[in-house]
Amino acid sequence: MIDDHNLKIPEQEYRDLAVPSYSLLASVSKQGVDVFNGVKNDFFQLKFGSLVDDICFEPSKLVNYYHGEAVKMPSGNPKTIVDEVLANINGQIGENESEPGFALVKTRKRKISGDLNQYKTEVISAARKQKVYEKYNEDKIFNTVYDKANLYFSDRMKSRGKVLIKPQMWEMAIEAANTLKTHDFTKIYFEDTPGIQLIYQYKFVQIVNGIKVKGMLDCLVIDHENKTIYPVDLKTGESPVEMFDEVMLLHKYYLQASLYRTAIQQIVANDTDLKGYSVSMFEFVYLSKMNVNKPLIWIVPEELHEAGMNGFTDRFGFKHKGINELLDMYQYNKSVGGCSYEKEVFNNEGRKFLSNLIMK
Repeated sequence: MIDDHNLKIPEQEYRDLAVPSYSLLASVSKQGVDVFNGVKNDFFQLKFGSLVDDICFEPSKLVNYYHGEAVKMPSGNPKTIVDEVLANINGQIGENESEPGFALVKTRKRKISGDLNQYKTEVISAARKQKVYEKYNEDKIFNTVYDKANLYFSDRMKSRGKVLIKPQMWEMAIEAANTLKTHDFTKIYFEDTPGIQLIYQYKFVQIVNGIKVKGMLDCLVIDHENKTIYPVDLKTGESPVEMFDEVMLLHKYYLQASLYRTAIQQIVANDTDLKGYSVSMFEFVYLSKMNVNKPLIWIVPEELHEAGMNGFTDRFGFKHKGINELLDMYQYNKSVGGCSYEKEVFNNEGRKFLSNLIMK
């Protein structure tokens, strides 16, 4: 059945799979072929969306992956001093990764502590380096920093290796997740319903356009009674829910919808246990931070699915590459050992016409 094709591996192991993903192809579409060679900019803040995803679909990750900021952040010299101490500790940990829990301090090893008292020398050294509290003796320097920033230091030490989340973001993410689980429009993705199977964080590797690709889908809904499979992905953002069509173009989400649905269709077609099942149109559940109590489900029609596979010109006159063209670019780049140019430009010795400035 469909669950047999779900890669039951940790997320990091999935991300380490050396095959193209939607996010890689979307980055190439936005930034060009240099992405294939490791050049990539992270333009958008993904922290909130990932947190809502994990609260909804993988709550077991929360304790080990996230840390809620628990204390008020100090200001001024105490903060800058403690930040330097923290940076030095984290740098030393990186140098001694073979022995977790220990950092190198000059020539001796020291167990990492969340108590600022253990770092008096480092605090004084940072103050001297920053040329602050120059009229204070060493005890007064340390006591001043300790009084203002010890709790901050301890909290940051507890958060090492985790994603730091501010209290306001925690509250908003929990409210967003509760909305999705209870709202009349979206609770179907979380309720136990006879004949309905729900699979969260569905990971797969499939051949698309002759090339192995990977994907991780937030939710796969299998209606066994009607033999219909619904691929669903959760998105959050700043824009109102009514403007998701513009968000979709900006973030190239149509590539995700087309790639994932095509892959699921091939899984179904090649599994005799799924004979008679069909894959419905891709669904995006979108929630805006402007109003986390107002989810909207956006359906990707067949026309847009095909456009996402083959490329299209949007209503503004801009051309967008499709999955097939992007996979061809990936295959070419791989075959020549990592070329910084598209195939046509390389074959034309680095020349390209300015042919897309005038709408025809």
